[in-house]
Amino acid sequence: MKSLIFSKSPILKILLFLLALTSPLLAQKPNIIFIIADDLGYNDISAYGQKNFSTPNIDQLATNGIRFTRHYSGATVCNPSRCSLMTGRDGGHASVRGNGAFAIPDEETTVGEIAKSAGYNTAMIGKSCVTGNTQTPESVLDAGFSFFYGTTDHRDGHFRYPEFVYRNTEKVLFPENKLHSGTHYDAELYTKETLSYISKQSSEKPFLLILSYPIPHASNLAREEDLKAVRPLVKDEISASKQGHYTGTKEVKANYMGMMKYLDDSVGEIVATLKKQNLLNDTLIIFTSDNGPSTEGGYKTEYLDSNSNLRGSKRDLYEGGIRVPFIASWPASIKAGQTTDHPSAFWDFLPTVCDLVGKPMPEKIQGISFATTLSGKAEQAKHPYLYWEFHEQNFKRAIQVGDWKLVQTNVAQPEKTITELYDLSKDLSETTNLAATNPEKTAELLKLINKARIPNKDFPVPILDSP
Repeated sequence: MKSLIFSKSPILKILLFLLALTSPLLAQKPNIIFIIADDLGYNDISAYGQKNFSTPNIDQLATNGIRFTRHYSGATVCNPSRCSLMTGRDGGHASVRGNGAFAIPDEETTVGEIAKSAGYNTAMIGKSCVTGNTQTPESVLDAGFSFFYGTTDHRDGHFRYPEFVYRNTEKVLFPENKLHSGTHYDAELYTKETLSYISKQSSEKPFLLILSYPIPHASNLAREEDLKAVRPLVKDEISASKQGHYTGTKEVKANYMGMMKYLDDSVGEIVATLKKQNLLNDTLIIFTSDNGPSTEGGYKTEYLDSNSNLRGSKRDLYEGGIRVPFIASWPASIKAGQTTDHPSAFWDFLPTVCDLVGKPMPEKIQGISFATTLSGKAEQAKHPYLYWEFHEQNFKRAIQVGDWKLVQTNVAQPEKTITELYDLSKDLSETTNLAATNPEKTAELLKLINKARIPNKDFPVPILDSP
């Protein structure tokens, strides 16, 4: 990545610098650990309502900090969601808007570069948040991360027993691993590397760690020890056959629960290691998911109530596809036991980091820092709107303004386009389409949604990008 690109206004630079110096959040720059699960549903955390299994360690983060009830992923699939996370740009302005062989371009500023420029140690562990279907660990390091351990091709994250990972640019081979069986479970590799990384940190220099777990994404396989622990919780087990490159399993529910158990246990180990290093008090831990739950690898959201009453799942722009759990714990600065309904999204993470580390924000981003929500010491700035688009299934897009949400499907085929309007304050499940009965609001949001994106050569939509 190239050097940081910030606002050209010298007056604005000075004001931002003074704000950074006086911000009550910046008495001490925190360590930042951003834990992102893969295809985890809004209701897959017991703090959000899950009843089939429990997640006590993740719940404890919420008890000690703040739980967001209206936080949204950057997109409804992996790669574009993570691009928004890394760059502060929403789906209408992000450089990567779909899965495939796409990566964040060099000229864009990433959250890793911002933290590194502020004197942070920076690391990314797990499934890369920088690249799509590529095999270049150098691109992760070039994005501002001094240390990388994991996979760069997001398809490699579909296999619980990868044949290799990268440690920086070195390929670490696991000859016993056969993708769906072996001796080195991917999530376990990443937890061990994370604990090792934290144990080498000290209070003398802060660190930013993006920990990107590939679970509970398919393939739907848990470790045997986790399966043994959760089997007594399972009622009416489901069997699934092999599906594409995803392996089948005779224990769909138990394997999903087992992956969730491992994820939760790992959070507990991370917190314990931070305590041992005397770093917990000054560490902001965020836990979330890259999009809603999937229906791949034989799993269906209704099996374990992964989305509660939210409509849709991964690849949908209904709430079930993009509303995700989001928990932040920072003992030194966040009052315990809070809940907020502030509408926020993945593209808000980068500006939040800017506030926390004392750096000005890059130009042309749509993110708004939620640092004041964390501190509770100032009024939180709000988005004029939130926007998403999805470049599969004839193109989908959605925009949300307050409680009003407009969803369009089949946009690339105007004769088949369906426009839906929902009032989330009264209809969170998005069951009643108000587009016909509320034409003024529909027209207002249609006008806004048509201005919410800029053309992108890699992700063209002829109907929208034509002059």
